[in-house]
Amino acid sequence: MDLRKRLARLDQLTRAPAPEPQRPGPAAVRGGAAPDRDLTAVLRDDLGLETRETGAGLLWLREDVRPSLRVPAVPLPSLAGILSAGARGARDLAWEDLLFLDTETTGLAGGTGTLPFLIGLGWWRDGCFTTQQLFLTGPGREGPLLAALAEQADRFGAVVTYNGAAFDLPLLRTRARLARRDDPCAGLPSWDLLPAARRLWGRGLPDCRQQTVERSICGRMRGGDDIEGALIPPVYLAYVRDGTAGLLPSVLRHNRRDVDGMALMLAAMAGEVAAIARGPAGAGDAWATAWSRALVCERRRERALAASWARCLGDAAAADLPLAGLLDAVRLLKRVADWRAVESLVQRGLARWPQDVRLNYEAAVLYEHRLGDPQRALLHATVLQDRGRQARLRARLGAT
Repeated sequence: MDLRKRLARLDQLTRAPAPEPQRPGPAAVRGGAAPDRDLTAVLRDDLGLETRETGAGLLWLREDVRPSLRVPAVPLPSLAGILSAGARGARDLAWEDLLFLDTETTGLAGGTGTLPFLIGLGWWRDGCFTTQQLFLTGPGREGPLLAALAEQADRFGAVVTYNGAAFDLPLLRTRARLARRDDPCAGLPSWDLLPAARRLWGRGLPDCRQQTVERSICGRMRGGDDIEGALIPPVYLAYVRDGTAGLLPSVLRHNRRDVDGMALMLAAMAGEVAAIARGPAGAGDAWATAWSRALVCERRRERALAASWARCLGDAAAADLPLAGLLDAVRLLKRVADWRAVESLVQRGLARWPQDVRLNYEAAVLYEHRLGDPQRALLHATVLQDRGRQARLRARLGAT
């Protein structure tokens, strides 16, 4: 089949289907057409959705105002060093400029066969948090959702997700292309909170799943009525097959909680930025916290503050601080030429890992070039079996 025939066939496959006679079930819900009465009751009464006419067809959605989720009282700080390097527009934005986004889909594989059937959005207005959920009534009817999302995105300065840079946003981009539409979020900088959560809290948590961070950092428990993410695709497929709500109310509730949780996490990250800037408070800072904060300061190119947090790791070096954390602290203290603090850390590390090559190398270089102690440098060069360094140090000792 030549290219012209292939394109003609693709056009036939992607062209909107001709109107069909109405019949029970979700497939009867059409943009601009009156839905089946029973299905309307499912969408309005069981799911609490309402309709809105758009240029792309009939949109089903739900909107809730959350008075208890107030806008943070402090200005939105710079999240440089916490957000990924590719996150543009991390400065000069207010809380009200952020659009929170989370999708529920028919699978986690992504690609053209995965449908985002529920798009959860959230934003702050007049001090309160508002959530809006856009629902896909059936396959092949994404036009109203994508049009509504694009319209909302135009009002904001950045889109906030949790693993959205890898999943939600590429999926929406793909679905828009298949629907012959522009990427609805193309003009917004992407703020993905998953890498940020890993940088700030990943060293002290068992994992960085959203609910783990919400529970451990934000103190938020979802309760036993929250549906497992793995069960969500079958719930929607059952709705498409049977035309009944089933567990869809739980899916909408789960999606709304995901959007709310991102707002809480971002507020917690703003508090963490303030704590980092204040500097160490003393022995009360756990090694996981001090280590993470030191590396954030390094990413922000704040050497002196990074070294301050690195010094906190010296107090933890005799406990359960991993070797990688100790070596990071050594590197940060070397950058501010705090050689005695480096020595203290290296010696604490050698007490736990006496044969470690990296620690012995740091000690050999430190004593030979910085602290002027060739005898001690020779001890570590011997452990390293560094014959060139050993010969040089013996010559120096012989000359004295």
